[in-house]
This record gives sequence, C-alpha cells and structure tokens, in this order.
Amino acid sequence: MFNYWMGNACLVLSMLSTSGSQIAFKSLFNETGPMVLNWSFVQALFSPGRVFRLSLAVVLLVAGFLFWLLCLSRLNVSYAYPIACSSALLVTFFGAVFLSETVPLRVWWGTVLIVLGTILIAPPAEQTAAPAGNASVESAGQP
Repeated sequence: MFNYWMGNACLVLSMLSTSGSQIAFKSLFNETGPMVLNWSFVQALFSPGRVFRLSLAVVLLVAGFLFWLLCLSRLNVSYAYPIACSSALLVTFFGAVFLSETVPLRVWWGTVLIVLGTILIAPPAEQTAAPAGNASVESAGQP
C-alpha cells in the first residue's frame, strides 16, 4: 500500500513540476518571440533578466522527469500515464492565471472532458501498484 501512496505522490509532483516548467518556458517565449536556432535568440534567452526563469524551467522539467521515474517504479503505466495526461487541466489553468491567457469556454470544456475520461479509464486502486521487483534480479549476487 505504501508504493501506491508514494507512487501517486510522485505522480502529482511530476504533473506539477512539468506543468510549471511549461509555464516558465512559455513566459520566456512570450518575451523572446518564437524560438529560432541562431545566436541572437540564444543571447536573448540567456540575458540577465531571463537566466533565473530559464534555470527554473529546466530544473522543473528535470524534477518532473525524476518524479515520473519514481512514479513508474511504483505504479502500473496503464494507470499512471492517463492520469499524467490530465495535467492539461493544470497547464490550462496555470496559463490563464500566470500568463493571463484567454482560454475560450470550448477549451475549458475539452479540458474537463480529458479529466473525466481519465477518471473513467483509471483502474481500481488494487490494480495500480506495480509488481515487486523480479526475484531473480533481487537475489543477484547472493549465494
């Protein structure tokens, strides 16, 4: 049961971290314009006022990935991935709140449908914990 709760905690942290990184990256691109692979864009991205946000975005992205790996080691991917995909609700909400994006009602309804679909396909709790490690791997190197 510990793996179930720990896995879900890592799942939520992964969703929050990656959603936060998307907002941080988007706030940078709102200032620099569309990403182009040239030196002037790199200079604009690494300007003194933007380095902190760029670093924050990268740290959140890496943290989200690490939390995702911790989640996958404890939960079945058939349970975790659909729930992770419902982070569209977080990104939409954060975009409206932190970036002042106008989100049309149609997009909100679509986002709600994604979350409802996630709830519908999520298996019961007893089917979500990943099986314990392979016994032959766990005993490797032992006589």
